[in-house]
Amino acid sequence: MEVFEIRLREGILIKGRRFPAEHPRFNLLIQTGMCEHGGRYEEFARFLNKKGFDVSVMDAFGQGLNVEDLSLLQRWHETAFEDNVDALALKIKEMKENGLPTFLMGHSMGSFMTQRFLTKHPGLADKVVLMGSNGPDKALMKMGYFLACLFVDKWNWDKPSRLLQRLSIGAYERSIPDREDRNDWLSRDKENVARYNADPYCGARNTNGFWKVFLKGMAHLWDEKALKNLDPDTPLLLVAGDGDPVGRFGKGVLLLEKMYKEHGVKDVTTILYEGMRHEILNEGEGRHKVMEDIRAFLEK
Repeated sequence: MEVFEIRLREGILIKGRRFPAEHPRFNLLIQTGMCEHGGRYEEFARFLNKKGFDVSVMDAFGQGLNVEDLSLLQRWHETAFEDNVDALALKIKEMKENGLPTFLMGHSMGSFMTQRFLTKHPGLADKVVLMGSNGPDKALMKMGYFLACLFVDKWNWDKPSRLLQRLSIGAYERSIPDREDRNDWLSRDKENVARYNADPYCGARNTNGFWKVFLKGMAHLWDEKALKNLDPDTPLLLVAGDGDPVGRFGKGVLLLEKMYKEHGVKDVTTILYEGMRHEILNEGEGRHKVMEDIRAFLEK
Protein backbone atom coordinates (compact mmCIF):
# COMPACT_ATOMS: atom_id res chain seq x y z
CA MET A 1 0.00 0.00 0.00
CA GLU A 2 1.23 3.48 -0.90
CA VAL A 3 0.04 6.91 0.23
CA PHE A 4 -0.76 9.52 -2.41
CA GLU A 5 -1.42 13.24 -2.13
CA ILE A 6 -3.46 15.64 -4.23
CA ARG A 7 -2.71 19.32 -3.69
CA LEU A 8 -5.54 21.58 -4.81
CA ARG A 9 -4.02 24.90 -3.75
CA GLU A 10 -1.93 26.35 -0.95
CA GLY A 11 -3.00 24.78 2.34
CA ILE A 12 -5.54 22.39 0.78
CA LEU A 13 -4.15 18.86 0.55
CA ILE A 14 -6.03 15.56 0.41
CA LYS A 15 -4.58 12.08 0.83
CA GLY A 16 -5.44 8.51 0.01
CA ARG A 17 -4.16 4.97 -0.34
CA ARG A 18 -3.04 3.20 -3.49
CA PHE A 19 -3.17 -0.58 -3.82
CA PRO A 20 -1.11 -1.26 -6.98
CA ALA A 21 -1.73 -4.25 -9.24
CA GLU A 22 1.26 -6.24 -10.47
CA HIS A 23 0.01 -6.24 -14.06
CA PRO A 24 -2.63 -3.48 -14.29
CA ARG A 25 -5.27 -3.42 -17.02
CA PHE A 26 -7.62 -0.86 -15.40
CA ASN A 27 -7.57 1.99 -12.87
CA LEU A 28 -10.21 2.48 -10.17
CA LEU A 29 -10.54 5.40 -7.78
CA ILE A 30 -12.82 4.96 -4.75
CA GLN A 31 -14.22 7.80 -2.63
CA THR A 32 -14.99 6.80 0.94
CA GLY A 33 -18.23 7.28 2.83
CA MET A 34 -18.95 9.38 5.90
CA CYS A 35 -17.17 8.77 9.21
CA GLU A 36 -14.84 6.04 7.93
CA HIS A 37 -11.52 5.74 6.06
CA GLY A 38 -9.91 4.13 3.03
CA GLY A 39 -8.25 1.34 4.96
CA ARG A 40 -11.64 -0.37 5.18
CA TYR A 41 -11.53 -1.03 1.41
CA GLU A 42 -8.36 -3.11 1.46
CA GLU A 43 -10.12 -6.46 0.98
CA PHE A 44 -12.02 -5.13 -2.06
CA ALA A 45 -8.87 -3.52 -3.44
CA ARG A 46 -6.85 -6.74 -3.07
CA PHE A 47 -9.65 -8.68 -4.80
CA LEU A 48 -9.52 -6.25 -7.72
CA ASN A 49 -5.70 -6.24 -7.78
CA LYS A 50 -5.81 -9.93 -8.68
CA LYS A 51 -8.12 -9.07 -11.57
CA GLY A 52 -5.76 -6.43 -12.94
CA PHE A 53 -7.18 -3.29 -11.31
CA ASP A 54 -4.84 -0.65 -9.92
CA VAL A 55 -6.93 0.72 -7.03
CA SER A 56 -6.70 4.04 -5.20
CA VAL A 57 -8.95 5.02 -2.29
CA MET A 58 -9.29 8.69 -1.36
CA ASP A 59 -10.08 9.69 2.21
CA ALA A 60 -12.44 12.64 2.48
CA PHE A 61 -11.41 15.77 4.33
CA GLY A 62 -11.57 15.26 8.08
CA GLN A 63 -11.04 11.51 7.99
CA GLY A 64 -8.33 8.86 7.87
CA LEU A 65 -5.05 10.06 6.44
CA ASN A 66 -6.30 13.66 6.33
CA VAL A 67 -6.27 14.16 10.09
CA GLU A 68 -3.16 14.40 12.22
CA ASP A 69 -5.05 13.76 15.44
CA LEU A 70 -8.33 12.02 16.33
CA SER A 71 -9.63 15.28 17.78
CA LEU A 72 -9.68 16.68 14.23
CA LEU A 73 -12.02 14.04 12.79
CA GLN A 74 -14.98 15.29 10.74
CA ARG A 75 -13.78 18.89 10.54
CA TRP A 76 -14.40 20.55 7.19
CA HIS A 77 -13.44 23.90 5.75
CA GLU A 78 -16.02 26.03 3.93
CA THR A 79 -15.35 24.65 0.44
CA ALA A 80 -14.59 21.06 1.42
CA PHE A 81 -17.40 19.41 -0.57
CA GLU A 82 -16.49 21.02 -3.89
CA ASP A 83 -12.77 20.71 -3.17
CA ASN A 84 -13.18 16.98 -2.58
CA VAL A 85 -15.02 16.64 -5.90
CA ASP A 86 -12.27 18.56 -7.70
CA ALA A 87 -9.63 16.38 -6.02
CA LEU A 88 -11.34 13.33 -7.52
CA ALA A 89 -11.04 14.93 -10.95
CA LEU A 90 -7.36 15.71 -10.47
CA LYS A 91 -6.65 12.18 -9.31
CA ILE A 92 -8.60 10.66 -12.22
CA LYS A 93 -6.57 12.77 -14.67
CA GLU A 94 -3.35 11.64 -13.02
CA MET A 95 -4.38 7.97 -13.13
CA LYS A 96 -5.32 8.19 -16.81
CA GLU A 97 -1.74 9.09 -17.72
CA ASN A 98 -0.91 5.39 -17.95
CA GLY A 99 -3.40 5.07 -20.82
CA LEU A 100 -5.63 2.52 -19.09
CA PRO A 101 -9.43 2.69 -18.74
CA THR A 102 -10.09 4.65 -15.54
CA PHE A 103 -13.18 4.30 -13.36
CA LEU A 104 -14.66 6.07 -10.33
CA MET A 105 -16.69 4.60 -7.48
CA GLY A 106 -18.21 6.41 -4.52
CA HIS A 107 -19.81 4.95 -1.41
CA SER A 108 -22.49 6.73 0.65
CA MET A 109 -21.25 10.31 1.17
CA GLY A 110 -18.67 9.51 -1.48
CA SER A 111 -21.48 8.54 -3.83
CA PHE A 112 -22.99 12.01 -3.49
CA MET A 113 -19.61 13.54 -4.23
CA THR A 114 -19.47 11.23 -7.23
CA GLN A 115 -22.93 12.37 -8.32
CA ARG A 116 -21.57 15.92 -8.24
CA PHE A 117 -18.48 14.77 -10.16
CA LEU A 118 -20.75 13.50 -12.95
CA THR A 119 -22.18 16.98 -13.51
CA LYS A 120 -19.05 19.02 -12.78
CA HIS A 121 -16.54 16.87 -14.68
CA PRO A 122 -18.69 15.04 -17.25
CA GLY A 123 -17.06 12.32 -19.29
CA LEU A 124 -13.81 12.32 -17.32
CA ALA A 125 -14.25 8.84 -15.81
CA ASP A 126 -14.84 5.98 -18.25
CA LYS A 127 -17.39 4.26 -15.98
CA VAL A 128 -18.90 5.18 -12.60
CA VAL A 129 -20.25 3.12 -9.70
CA LEU A 130 -22.57 4.66 -7.09
CA MET A 131 -22.82 2.49 -3.97
CA GLY A 132 -25.15 3.08 -1.03
CA SER A 133 -26.56 6.21 -2.64
CA ASN A 134 -29.95 7.91 -2.90
CA GLY A 135 -32.01 9.73 -5.48
CA PRO A 136 -33.25 13.32 -5.63
CA ASP A 137 -34.71 14.70 -2.40
CA LYS A 138 -34.23 18.42 -3.00
CA ALA A 139 -36.82 19.70 -0.54
CA LEU A 140 -35.36 17.76 2.39
CA MET A 141 -31.79 18.77 1.59
CA LYS A 142 -32.67 22.44 1.19
CA MET A 143 -34.51 22.33 4.52
CA GLY A 144 -31.46 20.73 6.13
CA TYR A 145 -29.18 23.41 4.73
CA PHE A 146 -31.59 26.12 5.93
CA LEU A 147 -31.43 24.69 9.47
CA ALA A 148 -27.64 24.49 9.29
CA CYS A 149 -27.48 28.15 8.29
CA LEU A 150 -29.61 29.02 11.33
CA PHE A 151 -27.60 27.05 13.89
CA VAL A 152 -24.01 27.03 12.63
CA ASP A 153 -21.61 29.95 13.02
CA LYS A 154 -17.88 30.50 13.38
CA TRP A 155 -18.11 29.96 17.14
CA ASN A 156 -19.45 26.41 16.96
CA TRP A 157 -18.10 25.44 13.52
CA ASP A 158 -15.68 22.73 14.72
CA LYS A 159 -17.83 21.47 17.58
CA PRO A 160 -19.68 18.14 17.24
CA SER A 161 -23.29 18.65 16.19
CA ARG A 162 -26.01 17.08 18.31
CA LEU A 163 -29.04 18.47 16.50
CA LEU A 164 -28.02 17.90 12.88
CA GLN A 165 -26.53 14.52 13.71
CA ARG A 166 -29.77 13.39 15.35
CA LEU A 167 -31.87 14.59 12.43
CA SER A 168 -29.71 12.79 9.87
CA ILE A 169 -27.69 9.80 11.08
CA GLY A 170 -30.08 9.40 13.98
CA ALA A 171 -32.92 8.78 11.53
CA TYR A 172 -30.97 5.94 9.94
CA GLU A 173 -30.27 4.43 13.35
CA ARG A 174 -33.94 4.53 14.30
CA SER A 175 -35.02 2.98 11.01
CA ILE A 176 -33.89 -0.51 12.14
CA PRO A 177 -36.65 -1.67 14.52
CA ASP A 178 -34.85 -4.73 15.87
CA ARG A 179 -31.49 -3.02 16.34
CA GLU A 180 -29.16 -4.14 19.10
CA ASP A 181 -26.56 -1.46 18.37
CA ARG A 182 -27.00 2.10 17.14
CA ASN A 183 -24.86 1.25 14.10
CA ASP A 184 -26.85 -1.81 13.05
CA TRP A 185 -28.20 0.26 10.15
CA LEU A 186 -24.75 -0.07 8.56
CA SER A 187 -24.81 -3.83 8.35
CA ARG A 188 -26.66 -6.96 9.42
CA ASP A 189 -23.21 -8.50 10.00
CA LYS A 190 -22.55 -8.13 13.72
CA GLU A 191 -18.81 -8.61 13.33
CA ASN A 192 -18.66 -5.75 10.84
CA VAL A 193 -20.56 -3.46 13.20
CA ALA A 194 -18.23 -4.46 16.04
CA ARG A 195 -15.14 -3.70 13.92
CA TYR A 196 -16.59 -0.33 12.96
CA ASN A 197 -17.32 0.52 16.61
CA ALA A 198 -13.81 -0.50 17.66
CA ASP A 199 -12.08 1.57 14.98
CA PRO A 200 -11.04 4.97 16.42
CA TYR A 201 -11.21 6.49 12.93
CA CYS A 202 -14.84 5.45 12.42
CA GLY A 203 -18.06 6.84 13.82
CA ALA A 204 -16.92 10.22 15.12
CA ARG A 205 -19.78 12.69 15.40
CA ASN A 206 -19.79 15.19 12.55
CA THR A 207 -19.09 18.82 13.33
CA ASN A 208 -21.50 21.69 12.77
CA GLY A 209 -19.27 23.01 10.00
CA PHE A 210 -19.24 19.64 8.29
CA TRP A 211 -23.03 19.53 8.18
CA LYS A 212 -23.36 23.06 6.85
CA VAL A 213 -20.90 22.44 3.99
CA PHE A 214 -22.20 18.96 3.19
CA LEU A 215 -25.85 20.02 3.19
CA LYS A 216 -25.03 23.00 0.99
CA GLY A 217 -23.56 20.59 -1.55
CA MET A 218 -26.57 18.30 -1.24
CA ALA A 219 -29.06 21.16 -1.58
CA HIS A 220 -27.82 21.87 -5.11
CA LEU A 221 -26.86 18.34 -6.14
CA TRP A 222 -29.92 17.74 -8.30
CA ASP A 223 -30.45 21.23 -9.69
CA GLU A 224 -31.69 21.05 -13.27
CA LYS A 225 -28.89 23.32 -14.47
CA ALA A 226 -26.31 20.84 -13.17
CA LEU A 227 -28.06 17.74 -14.48
CA LYS A 228 -28.00 19.16 -18.01
CA ASN A 229 -24.20 18.69 -17.92
CA LEU A 230 -24.39 14.89 -17.57
CA ASP A 231 -22.44 12.92 -20.16
CA PRO A 232 -24.95 10.54 -21.78
CA ASP A 233 -22.24 8.05 -22.74
CA THR A 234 -20.81 7.36 -19.26
CA PRO A 235 -22.07 3.92 -18.10
CA LEU A 236 -23.40 3.95 -14.54
CA LEU A 237 -23.83 1.13 -12.02
CA LEU A 238 -26.02 1.73 -8.96
CA VAL A 239 -25.62 -0.86 -6.19
CA ALA A 240 -27.26 -0.90 -2.77
CA GLY A 241 -28.94 -3.11 -0.22
CA ASP A 242 -32.72 -3.12 -0.17
CA GLY A 243 -32.43 -2.79 3.61
CA ASP A 244 -30.37 0.42 3.40
CA PRO A 245 -32.11 3.44 4.95
CA VAL A 246 -29.83 5.86 3.05
CA GLY A 247 -31.40 4.74 -0.23
CA ARG A 248 -34.87 4.63 1.32
CA PHE A 249 -34.77 0.83 1.27
CA GLY A 250 -34.23 0.73 -2.48
CA LYS A 251 -36.87 3.29 -3.48
CA GLY A 252 -34.39 6.18 -3.57
CA VAL A 253 -31.95 4.18 -5.67
CA LEU A 254 -34.65 3.45 -8.24
CA LEU A 255 -35.53 7.15 -8.31
CA LEU A 256 -31.87 7.89 -9.00
CA GLU A 257 -31.87 5.42 -11.87
CA LYS A 258 -35.00 7.08 -13.27
CA MET A 259 -33.46 10.55 -12.95
CA TYR A 260 -30.33 9.61 -14.89
CA LYS A 261 -32.32 7.91 -17.64
CA GLU A 262 -34.66 10.88 -17.95
CA HIS A 263 -31.62 13.13 -18.38
CA GLY A 264 -30.27 11.11 -21.27
CA VAL A 265 -27.78 8.70 -19.71
CA LYS A 266 -27.89 5.71 -22.03
CA ASP A 267 -26.46 2.93 -19.85
CA VAL A 268 -27.72 2.76 -16.25
CA THR A 269 -27.69 -0.56 -14.38
CA THR A 270 -29.16 -1.01 -10.90
CA ILE A 271 -28.64 -3.93 -8.53
CA LEU A 272 -30.46 -4.12 -5.19
CA TYR A 273 -29.23 -6.85 -2.85
CA GLU A 274 -31.93 -8.55 -0.82
CA GLY A 275 -31.63 -8.13 2.93
CA MET A 276 -28.40 -6.14 2.81
CA ARG A 277 -28.11 -2.80 4.57
CA HIS A 278 -25.73 0.11 3.96
CA GLU A 279 -22.24 -1.41 3.80
CA ILE A 280 -22.76 -4.03 1.12
CA LEU A 281 -19.01 -4.62 0.76
CA ASN A 282 -19.00 -5.83 4.38
CA GLU A 283 -22.21 -7.88 4.51
CA GLY A 284 -20.94 -11.36 5.40
CA GLU A 285 -20.53 -13.89 2.60
CA GLY A 286 -22.86 -11.85 0.39
CA ARG A 287 -20.11 -9.28 -0.08
CA HIS A 288 -18.33 -11.59 -2.53
CA LYS A 289 -21.21 -11.34 -4.99
CA VAL A 290 -21.15 -7.54 -4.67
CA MET A 291 -17.43 -7.49 -5.44
CA GLU A 292 -17.89 -9.75 -8.43
CA ASP A 293 -20.83 -7.74 -9.78
CA ILE A 294 -18.83 -4.50 -9.63
CA ARG A 295 -15.83 -6.13 -11.29
CA ALA A 296 -18.01 -7.57 -14.06
CA PHE A 297 -19.57 -4.16 -14.78
CA LEU A 298 -16.22 -2.42 -14.94
CA GLU A 299 -14.61 -5.07 -17.14
CA LYS A 300 -17.38 -5.50 -19.70
